[in-house]
Amino acid sequence: MKTRHVLTILVLAVVLPLLVSSCSHAPQTDALILDAPAAHALTIIGTADLQGMLEPSIMKLDADGDGREEEVSAGGIARIATLIRQIQDETENPVVVVSAGDDLMNRYFHTFKGEAIFGLMSDAGYEIYAFGNHEFDKGPDVLAAALDHTEFECLCTDLAVEGTPLEGRCAPWIVKDYDGLKVGFFSLMTEAFPYVTSGKSVEIAGTNLQVAHRAVRELREAGARLIVGLTHVGYERDIEIARSVPGIDIIFGGHSHEYAKTAYRMGGTFVLNGGEKGPYLVRLDLTTDAAGKLDLGSVRSELIPVTDAVPADKDIEAKLAVYQAQFPEAIVLGQTDVPWNMTKEALRRGESPVANLVNDRMRDKFRVDIVLNNAGAFRGKKVYQPGPVTDVMLHEIDEFSNYAFSMELDGVRILEVLERSAASFGGGGLLHASGLRYVLDLSGTAQELTQDADGSWSVSVPGERVTEATVQDADGEWKPLDPDRTYTVLSNSFLVKHEGDGYFWFKQYATNLENSYSTFYSILAEIAGNEGVLNPEQPDGRLTVVE
Repeated sequence: MKTRHVLTILVLAVVLPLLVSSCSHAPQTDALILDAPAAHALTIIGTADLQGMLEPSIMKLDADGDGREEEVSAGGIARIATLIRQIQDETENPVVVVSAGDDLMNRYFHTFKGEAIFGLMSDAGYEIYAFGNHEFDKGPDVLAAALDHTEFECLCTDLAVEGTPLEGRCAPWIVKDYDGLKVGFFSLMTEAFPYVTSGKSVEIAGTNLQVAHRAVRELREAGARLIVGLTHVGYERDIEIARSVPGIDIIFGGHSHEYAKTAYRMGGTFVLNGGEKGPYLVRLDLTTDAAGKLDLGSVRSELIPVTDAVPADKDIEAKLAVYQAQFPEAIVLGQTDVPWNMTKEALRRGESPVANLVNDRMRDKFRVDIVLNNAGAFRGKKVYQPGPVTDVMLHEIDEFSNYAFSMELDGVRILEVLERSAASFGGGGLLHASGLRYVLDLSGTAQELTQDADGSWSVSVPGERVTEATVQDADGEWKPLDPDRTYTVLSNSFLVKHEGDGYFWFKQYATNLENSYSTFYSILAEIAGNEGVLNPEQPDGRLTVVE
């Protein structure tokens, strides 16, 4: 009896504290024991910025992963469809297929609006879509009609679509359940949206950071455990958002056309970018704990080459062929009643009506004080007769696919830039302008540059050929270029990023430099579609040459 009594006391001593502990936390303990799900896994795959490139094309890429780029046949929606299905069949994880936008572009968009691109992307298996700025190049009416051909769900977290054709066609956020793991998705648009496309009645609502903070909060309230941002803001901006907005687990981005071989980690957020034109399919695998919290060490990402080693999906290929058979030799985007003289003589030795037309439209579109583009940025090398303005014609004129860059630059530097233009008379470095007029006296001393051993440029001879420079103010009046004032300026990637023709000032001295990721072609195509008729006007004296 004594032994049994001692044993009873010992058992109670061990069990009672456990019972008290269990009772005091009964709801949590019961939930963990009875309702706790197993750890979760998820695979995210997708692209961004396909730019309407539904067919394979020759691109440079590291298809073997050995660091060497080679020209290969890459991309194509039929190959992407095959990869999507292979991944869905091979992995036991739930798989979600996403796009970060800028897919409605080029020939398939001009000819079939969104039917071909969105229809084939739906057939390929895309499930969640975030708009890019180019989806709006033909306006929200055309985009809304394009959505009739989709089976994927669309996000428009930071777009004000009430009262527009997109109302009811896209969601501020989406929560999906993947085998018990609730995943929340939201989208972000580039804040340059008003300048880089034709949003018309659709406006951007809030800054990227404001909207991201709000989206995380609302998704948490809706029960999302894992949060994914599909963004069209650019890779550097994505990293800034990851740094500034806690609670985002994955950012799958577009707009800047960059590929990272592995996901970039910023705190607890992983950042990917979908690249451009589809030579790779981006894949990310992850697991969470039982409560849905991301296991940071589990995240793995890779770029899967979309080359001829991937067989084309036969059904997609057949549907694509039907669209291909309907293409004309050139797609008409607009009309011109006057010739477009794109010869070197016309562009490099004086004012060009065509350059004026393009620069003026860019100045209006991007709302800058001055546009400066070099003669060599305008190609074609012939006279285009009155008649259709076609996609072939505009691609010939924008042979190098130059991006438009905006920035701020002091007047004193702009004067030096104009002297570089004066020294480049007769060559591709001669600058055509909008919002600015200047006079070149070729009898004056030409500017000379020196390039140091480290590759940096400096002015060795200042130059004295620019005798007058005036800038048009908001009231339309022409006033002398002020050396002490800072102006907003638009130029192109050859001059800004690559210091082409010796124009080092943009890269060295400009502030708030921003790449629009809009090419001259896409800008001209949008303008032609909106205006219908593009007639270059006679020279107005913005470039005067005294010989």
